[in-house]
Amino acid sequence: MSLTINGTAIKTPTKFRINRYNLTKSGRVSSGKMTMEIIAQKREFNLEYSVINGTELDNILNLIFNPAVPFFTLGYTENGAAKTARCYAGAIPSDLLRSDIWQWTDIKFSLIEQ
Repeated sequence: MSLTINGTAIKTPTKFRINRYNLTKSGRVSSGKMTMEIIAQKREFNLEYSVINGTELDNILNLIFNPAVPFFTLGYTENGAAKTARCYAGAIPSDLLRSDIWQWTDIKFSLIEQ
């Protein structure tokens, strides 16, 4: 599987998961019955890297953490079809594995559809 951010390829994650969900507006009418309107359908992309080197991590961070441009385009393949999503990044925790060759471990983060 290949992933791109704004057309630039990034390291293939160890795990790639897509969460799909509905954004809704809901409430209750006087009888107590719930009403719900689907506002939009969105996706959240979860990427995990068991180990990644410092250069590869920096490449990803440089693509998704730009204060002047908070949104970016994620390109991916799903069931054989090329797809894209306009996203922003959630928090990216990382644990240092070794600093002599700068390797990071247990990196898990979300790219959330705009």
